[in-house]
Amino acid sequence: MKKLNLKKVAAMSLALTLSSMLLFGCSSEKEDTTTEAKTDAATTEAAATESEYDNSYCADGVPSAKLTELRESGTLKVGSSGDAPFAYMDQDTGEFSGVDAEIIKEAAKRLGIENVEMELIPFSELILNLNSSNIDIIADCMYIRADRAEQVYLGEIWYTQGGGLLLPEDSAITSIEDFDPDSTVIGFTPGTVWQTTVEGWAADGLIKEARATGDQSESIVALQYDKIDGFLTDSTVLENLFGNEPDAVTGLKMAEGYKDDETTIGRIAPSVTFDNIAFMKEVDAVVAELREEGYIDQVFEDYNLDPALHMITNEERTHDINTKTE
Repeated sequence: MKKLNLKKVAAMSLALTLSSMLLFGCSSEKEDTTTEAKTDAATTEAAATESEYDNSYCADGVPSAKLTELRESGTLKVGSSGDAPFAYMDQDTGEFSGVDAEIIKEAAKRLGIENVEMELIPFSELILNLNSSNIDIIADCMYIRADRAEQVYLGEIWYTQGGGLLLPEDSAITSIEDFDPDSTVIGFTPGTVWQTTVEGWAADGLIKEARATGDQSESIVALQYDKIDGFLTDSTVLENLFGNEPDAVTGLKMAEGYKDDETTIGRIAPSVTFDNIAFMKEVDAVVAELREEGYIDQVFEDYNLDPALHMITNEERTHDINTKTE
């Protein structure tokens, strides 16, 4: 029987131990280095992605949480009741179109939001849907009003407009002075400023009835079929119809003597929830730039509307109606 060489065995054991230590030590070091490299790569990639965006519209160059969310999702959902020429789906092209649509689409583009989608919602339900998170923003020729400022945050003013009283061509009415308190029925679209005006006429005894007649199209049909004597709505809507879709207002005319008062001269602004005020301020910054460039004037001209009737300067874009500012 051979005797074990204890010195040789001890030496081999020591060698194996050292080899194991070196092997696992190197493996651990390599693993740590790989993890650090991956972390550094992810940080670099995130920084590179963020640098692709123009954050000059953001406070201190840092995008709001909402803007970051929208950049990641790639889609801004805009609430609109679908009325031309403000924000509607063009039946021929399938495109989200209109004055408000063009402004918000360009703003979204400059903010780095890839897509803009319109959600068709009755005007009277827009704020409800905004506060229920079904949409991200309202852009639909909405007037800034104190009651709305209690529910949402209103952005800076985009443009202004007034009202127009639509009548049958053979109507003897030329202004509100010609209303008959015993027979005149005037229609309005629920939820609009015109509801307040027309109901005020009824309360003051100027007309017999203030009647809710649905959206713009439904109200015009009601007028053409003699269900009402007149329809009060946005002057821009009527300007658009008579200029671009005259067949839609066949047999109708605008009251030559109708004049707005201080409450019906509308200042139009978009709106967001109180949680997204920082995002609205980013949109405001873009729109101010668009106005300065003449982009908004061009939008009105593209839709055959007169910019002189609607445009404001950047010095006139602010207001103090919001109940919350941060």
